[in-house]
Amino acid sequence: FLQISILIYEAIQIDIWKHKVFPLLVETNGEPKNTFMLFTIFYHEDTVVSLLENVLFHCESAETMDDTVLDLVDYSFKSVSLLLNAGEREIYENIKDPNSCLQEIFEKKKELEFDIGMRCISILRYLAEFADNLPLCVLSRLLATHDIPYLLVELIEAHPWKKENTDGENMIYNSGWRKVKSNEEEKVSKIEGQVWFALRELLLNPKSAPYYEITEHRFSQLLKLQKYLNDCVLDQISPLIDLKRWLSYLSVSSSYNKSPAAVNVELIPQIRLSIMEKYHKKWKKLTKHQSKFIYTTDTEYIKNAAQILSDAYDLDKLDCIEIKECFLCHGQAKKRCSKCKDAWYCGRYTYNFFQFIQVLLIVLYFY
Repeated sequence: FLQISILIYEAIQIDIWKHKVFPLLVETNGEPKNTFMLFTIFYHEDTVVSLLENVLFHCESAETMDDTVLDLVDYSFKSVSLLLNAGEREIYENIKDPNSCLQEIFEKKKELEFDIGMRCISILRYLAEFADNLPLCVLSRLLATHDIPYLLVELIEAHPWKKENTDGENMIYNSGWRKVKSNEEEKVSKIEGQVWFALRELLLNPKSAPYYEITEHRFSQLLKLQKYLNDCVLDQISPLIDLKRWLSYLSVSSSYNKSPAAVNVELIPQIRLSIMEKYHKKWKKLTKHQSKFIYTTDTEYIKNAAQILSDAYDLDKLDCIEIKECFLCHGQAKKRCSKCKDAWYCGRYTYNFFQFIQVLLIVLYFY
């Protein structure tokens, strides 16, 4: 629980920094001499959200969160909403040189914010899936406060995970843009699948009714989903058949859902509020203090900072923490295959034997 709370705090703290301190840094100091120091801050937020996305895949991790989950809901909602407002991002008119370090920083910031938004879709899906095991205020926050189903329907229609490149080729986003192969044109992408699962979990959960009245406006929005639930999508994600059946019932029903409103004490997210109160009227002072570190021209200082971050993100060192098992004899392994990076060995003879097996399989395959 402690580690997850720290991750949520870090993500929200950097998000506040981007809107309160970063503009003042640019206004005060102008063009930076290098992009490394600023880039690492934006990259750290993306890394933190990536960790949250992976950790919350497991129900046990989600269940360990207490009221900090409300801060995560607000942060995820805000990040996903930005995906629908890509054309309304901040424009910095003082940037005239397209090759400037500052312009590069803004481009990286935009790319990382897009990736964070995509990852927050998965986070919202996991929170919706495990809502029964979370505090009741989470379901209320998802449905009554932010109307997440409405947001997800807009995502289905806008599909920001798809685009065309300059050559007119279809591109799909999955931790980076890649071309869609000819045999994948009708395939539901991972991100789109997360949106559909989140919708299903929220709309079909019996506990959702008291928090989500189907008004006329919501009714018209939800019925837009019907045209996307074709046979191709249902063949790939069969649980959506229940969602399509529910939408069909909703479309022929003459009355909207008017379940009695649940009596619920609304809790206020504390992380963002506490940070804003702590640094109220101190943003300029904080900017002045950070300027000497972020805009430093001390090469040695930058190298040391880079080395510290390199060690922190070194996956090989993380692998050393966990004792690996030899794939053949199941003893303790200390060596890893330099090719596949997955298999571990206890000695050279085992490694040679594995190479022999690989060659043999290749020969048999072509034979």
